[in-house]
Amino acid sequence: MKTAVSQGLSTKTAVRLLCVAIVLVLVSCIGASALQTDFGRVQITKFTIPTDNGKWVSGNLFRPVSASADDPVPLVITSHGYLNNNQMQDITAIELSRRGIAVMAMDAYYHGDSSSSNYLQGDSGTAEGMGMIPLVEYAYYNLDYIDNSRIGVTGHSMGGGNTWGTAQHYGRKYLEALAAAQDPASEGGAEITGHEQAVIREADKIAAAFPTSSIRNSTPEAMAEIHCNFGANFGFYDEGAYRCVNGDGDMTDAPESAYIINSVLPADQAVTNVEIGKFYGSASDGTLRVVYNPKEIHPWQHFSVQSSEHMSEFFTTAFGIQPSIPLNDQLWLWKELLNFLGLIGSFLAIVPMAALLLRVPVFATLRTPVPPALPALTTSQSKLFFWGSWVLSWVISWLSFMPVGKLDQYLFPAVTNRGTSAWFPQPTTNFILLWAVFNGLVGLLLFWLSYKFRGKDNGVDPKMWGIRTTLPEFVKTLALAFCVFIGFYSFVMFADYFFHTDFRIWTLDIRAFTANKFLIALEYWPFFFIFYAANSIAVNSANRVEGQKEGFNLFICGLGNSMGVIILNLIQYGTVFATGVPHWQADWLRPLVIVPLIVQLFVAAYISRYLFKETGKVWLGAMVNCLIIVMMGVANTTSFLPL
Repeated sequence: MKTAVSQGLSTKTAVRLLCVAIVLVLVSCIGASALQTDFGRVQITKFTIPTDNGKWVSGNLFRPVSASADDPVPLVITSHGYLNNNQMQDITAIELSRRGIAVMAMDAYYHGDSSSSNYLQGDSGTAEGMGMIPLVEYAYYNLDYIDNSRIGVTGHSMGGGNTWGTAQHYGRKYLEALAAAQDPASEGGAEITGHEQAVIREADKIAAAFPTSSIRNSTPEAMAEIHCNFGANFGFYDEGAYRCVNGDGDMTDAPESAYIINSVLPADQAVTNVEIGKFYGSASDGTLRVVYNPKEIHPWQHFSVQSSEHMSEFFTTAFGIQPSIPLNDQLWLWKELLNFLGLIGSFLAIVPMAALLLRVPVFATLRTPVPPALPALTTSQSKLFFWGSWVLSWVISWLSFMPVGKLDQYLFPAVTNRGTSAWFPQPTTNFILLWAVFNGLVGLLLFWLSYKFRGKDNGVDPKMWGIRTTLPEFVKTLALAFCVFIGFYSFVMFADYFFHTDFRIWTLDIRAFTANKFLIALEYWPFFFIFYAANSIAVNSANRVEGQKEGFNLFICGLGNSMGVIILNLIQYGTVFATGVPHWQADWLRPLVIVPLIVQLFVAAYISRYLFKETGKVWLGAMVNCLIIVMMGVANTTSFLPL
């Protein structure tokens, strides 16, 4: 049997690629930092604020540098959605802060760098707006550059729910203080004294609230509790719109939008059809009302030029600001594109980092000749078998995702029901894990069956696979994989520490992680490795055949990796756009949260193949993909850890 020579990168090429990656990362960091600080006119500070019962809330504070005790500015506290973190509210933070409004972008309880809550004691954090209410209190009493008569709240999805809860909380406080002052037994009797007026004003800490992608909370009872300027932004194609009264996302004739507007109109002027985007009431007396209804899906509302305009228009109007910057003058998208450069640079660095580390004596023994590819597809039968296997792999991936993922309610019942657990505490990671392990085991089984019933008698030799290894070699490969992992994440740690930015595009994100996230990843890595090992074997041992151009072969391997997720989301969103409701309704979040896997799994095929060329074995690619992709997921989702 002929043995191929090493096909890895030359030292010169590896150095050049690594230099290009570093340049992309630096351009990303410097450029994104300049844009999110409005070229030095906004200061960004990380904060961690202790709250009741041993909890804390973390996030980023965007302060216009002109703000001072002598010239205070309004403040908006913004909350991300379920399974996200404060960076997902960059649009709000960037666009409001450059228009003269300070912004606190928070990590909600169980998310990002904030704490968990006392779930076992009946405290899920929701009564505190998942940390939003403590931030209002902190800002009101402690930030002298904040005009505490102009504090607003906003958020997306779950963050929209936090916004509703916070606005209602302070509305109730206001009504309670007003009723106490009007009580004949109060200090002023029927008259409201100056002291009582001060108490009422202090109870009424929210001047404006603007929930996005969250309108089901709207009822006459809820609106009766709200005493501030109020607007809502809800997508016409929102996947959760089937739960609205009318069963769709059209807010023109929706009772939910009518409740918002009618809360400030006399009964004889009540509307049943709302004029979308029209301001009702008056900002000066806290009766401003507006409903926006952009033709957007749920996750697009925090990545939208139009929704950004709505948010800026609402808060500048509610706070009586006449900004010199037009609503359509937005920097966030350019910042996001620069973040994307850093993401590209980080992934581009993986293979050259590994190639250069393989020149180090301790790892040099891992470089072995690349085995020959499998025999060429010369017969109709071999071609049918190859393409049939390729289609079968992603069909199983597609069909198994929802039913296998649903097993999480039996295997991880506490976490699936948003309870806390020290083990496997991430609901999103749990159902993806079950799907991955299932597909990994099925993939390994199909690989073995294909060899036993076809490959064994058609010139396939196990030496072609690049699977055989020894325990010392496996351990050394794992050590190398961790070195690559550290190098990869050193880029984003550098960006986070020095520039307060990360690497992302929309929901695909490389985020700096804390020690507790690393410990969580340690629980998941061994199980996910089944999937990534099977995937590396499929890419390098089963689908690498003679006669196929390398570029074409890699593309179909990457496409096969991602196709199941692509089909799943095409069905979900094709149904949304065709009918207004998602195909999977009760579990509509699940297809959405795996969208990043489309890119990750496609790129994983390339990483796996190029590291196979460096080592002649499947293991380094499997390990590197597992470590990096799993950590990307773990760092970016909710963790229901005990407090």
